[in-house]
Amino acid sequence: MIDLSMLENFSLLVPSKNCKSWKGYILLNAYSVYIEISCPNIPLLDNLKIRIPELETSNFHQFDLKETVEIVKQKTHSLSEFLKELILILIKVWKQDTFSNLSNFSNAHDDERFHSVIQEVNLYGQYVHQIEENLKHVTFNVLDMCSHSHFIKIFIPDEYPKIKKHPLCFETVVPTVSLNLFLKMNTISNLFEMFKNVVYELRSFWNVHHEIISTCNTIGSYTFKDVNYRIPIDIHVCVEVEVDPLNPLNCPKFHLHGCPAAIEKFKKRLNEINPILVWSTNNSFKENILNMFEVSTLPLQYKEEKPEHYVASQNDLDCCCICYDQLDKAIKNSTKSCVNEKCDALYHMSCICEWLLNSGSTPMFDHLQGKCPQCEEDMLVALENFDLIKA
Repeated sequence: MIDLSMLENFSLLVPSKNCKSWKGYILLNAYSVYIEISCPNIPLLDNLKIRIPELETSNFHQFDLKETVEIVKQKTHSLSEFLKELILILIKVWKQDTFSNLSNFSNAHDDERFHSVIQEVNLYGQYVHQIEENLKHVTFNVLDMCSHSHFIKIFIPDEYPKIKKHPLCFETVVPTVSLNLFLKMNTISNLFEMFKNVVYELRSFWNVHHEIISTCNTIGSYTFKDVNYRIPIDIHVCVEVEVDPLNPLNCPKFHLHGCPAAIEKFKKRLNEINPILVWSTNNSFKENILNMFEVSTLPLQYKEEKPEHYVASQNDLDCCCICYDQLDKAIKNSTKSCVNEKCDALYHMSCICEWLLNSGSTPMFDHLQGKCPQCEEDMLVALENFDLIKA
């Protein structure tokens, strides 16, 4: 239960979800002091603990915070009353000569900045997960409808909020298509509101993501930013499905991996059918995969065939390992080969560029960097002709 008197009297303190702990700043006349409060039995004050880091790092021979807390909590009946009494004591102590060593502490802080940032953060107090002591960054946690936790860490410049010309830096884990929405946000409020909206709007994708990794024996580990999943459909074949996070219930894209001989029947199956018509929103994701490739179950193990275990035919060597169409090696710069001698996979330049771009690679110095889709060897693709990406 939220203590309204705390919110009314101490707007610079941010509560935890259960209001059993608070972090933020209290005002001692002209000074802002960071404080951490733990009150596990709130509204009762037994086991109340207070931490003020500035007191711990300074030389106060005549002041014992722990002893003061015990005395004050005996005279008060609520956390709000306790803090009011404690602040009066701290103000008196602050004026004493023994506090001269702290003069540089509070004056070093920009009170206007602290007030403004804390008030803005306090608007979303129930979502606050962690606040850095000097307000360099704040982390918010939002739960989706299935109680999956989604975090965003927002970095706060020293000049904030006086200067809001530049977008704020942040760290979060969401699909790239949604990440782009955050890039122009220059206030904490706008950035967090956009993040909260994205978490809500992608609720179907989070469910599909959870369903895939919990039912489809996926190969590897995945985070909420991933939209490509490797699913074994045969002991030596896996299919990489690419889910559209904005339309996660629609038929995904498919990319087959494995030795050419084992892949052949699944390639034939995809060529004979219209995957969009086979895919049904009435079925689970796993059921759709089983129907799509006409398999009865998904293998628990996937044994990747090494290139030396099979001899590729000339047709295999002349095919793009992404789209499986023929390659025309006569056209200069139209193909890209994996540098791994045991793989040596070939790709249309347009296919590998699109693959790397969809995997999150950003063009830098006319190059794309990423992993080979076949063997995951590091690849560096020189973009001598950017039009190839659009081909």
